[in-house]
Amino acid sequence: MEALRNLSKQKIILKTILGVCAGIVLGSILKIYTPQPWTQRNIMYLKFPGELFMRLVNCLILPLVMSSIASATCNLKKSGKIGLMALYYYTTTTILGITLSVVLAEIIKPGEVLRSENIISQNSTRYFMTVDTILDLFRNLIPDNIMNACLNQYQTVLEIPENISKPLSEWQISHRNAPGTNVLGLVFFSVMIGLAIGNINEKGEPLKNFFHSLSETMMKIMNWAIMIVPLSILFLISAKLLEVEDFQSIIKRLGVYMFTVFSGLLIQGFVLLPLVYFICTRQSPYKVIYKLGPAFATAFGTSSSTATVPVTITCLENIGIPSKITKFIVPIGATINMDGIALYESIGAIFIIQLHGLQYSLFKIIIINIMCTVSCIGAAGLPSGGYVMLIMVLNSVGIPAEDVSLIIAIDWFVDRIRTTMNIIADALGAGIINHYYNKNKEESISEELELCTFK
Repeated sequence: MEALRNLSKQKIILKTILGVCAGIVLGSILKIYTPQPWTQRNIMYLKFPGELFMRLVNCLILPLVMSSIASATCNLKKSGKIGLMALYYYTTTTILGITLSVVLAEIIKPGEVLRSENIISQNSTRYFMTVDTILDLFRNLIPDNIMNACLNQYQTVLEIPENISKPLSEWQISHRNAPGTNVLGLVFFSVMIGLAIGNINEKGEPLKNFFHSLSETMMKIMNWAIMIVPLSILFLISAKLLEVEDFQSIIKRLGVYMFTVFSGLLIQGFVLLPLVYFICTRQSPYKVIYKLGPAFATAFGTSSSTATVPVTITCLENIGIPSKITKFIVPIGATINMDGIALYESIGAIFIIQLHGLQYSLFKIIIINIMCTVSCIGAAGLPSGGYVMLIMVLNSVGIPAEDVSLIIAIDWFVDRIRTTMNIIADALGAGIINHYYNKNKEESISEELELCTFK
């Protein structure tokens, strides 16, 4: 029976990888051998099967994340060190990501290579203040309406005055409900529910069983959805290739920038994070990474961290990490541990600064990178959301954001790579926490045995 299960898993992995390759081949063939350009309607028809899959995944994300976190945090009273260890890990990886992005961008200087081309775009600029961006994070963390948090995010808006030369601090302040699930608020609410259930002991057992059953049910539905991943990826990737008008031109113009971003992602994912894992556990991190094949394929195909949550959980449980840890760490990690997108945004911000020939001190660049990282916290792990956050950060610190359109041209591809790196960060984090959890458990048992012996 176990052999049949393993064979089935290998088939799904193989089919998913074949789906990715087939999507690239189909998109390339259609781009070369069919009349150009493809109309928006024809592209819509081509990606329709993949669109249905993404709609299904987005439909399941909300109940899956809330039930998984609430179910896992019910037991935090007994093992509160899990959350604390997760905080230490995420803080460490964030500092490493910021440092790496600054070092690479300052050494390679991708923006200075393209500056002579005088690339100018006409995107409209939105105006923000840094303090507004930070305050909005806390407002979204504690939503005033949990139902509204399922649909919208709070966003401060500065109303443009007649005299636009007035300082931003004197502009009229308003707000709007930006479309998109407020994942940060829902995570906070779920954690509060889980902690409360855990603190009322046996009175909370019915609710605890409810969230546990709901979590298992949503995982089962997600596993059914995963069965159609290979087919959906085929259409999603081929349609994306057709949407890009001149892929070769983009690569030539932004090759140095892409090289910088990919270098950062690969160093972070395959050198720094494994090094942190090895220092903490004294075990090989690549044994964990090797087992993440299905999660990588799903991440590359969907470019969504949240869509990959059930696959990542399954992979980690197959390695031997308890569901008590995976069902808490992985959903939380998909929300707040955005190493890939933070590094991408940081390099992108420095790239645009260099592109405009602006001179910023190292301290201010570090502040901008911290802003990029903070802006990623709570951002839903949905496809191609990175450049939206980047525009917000650039405007909040007074940097012209028009040239973000250059990054948008390649974001669809970079997004898939950085999502894959996020999976590595979450998986290794779960492995580290599992190691210390087991170690503390063994120490507690030893102390109890010594106490019994003494008595």
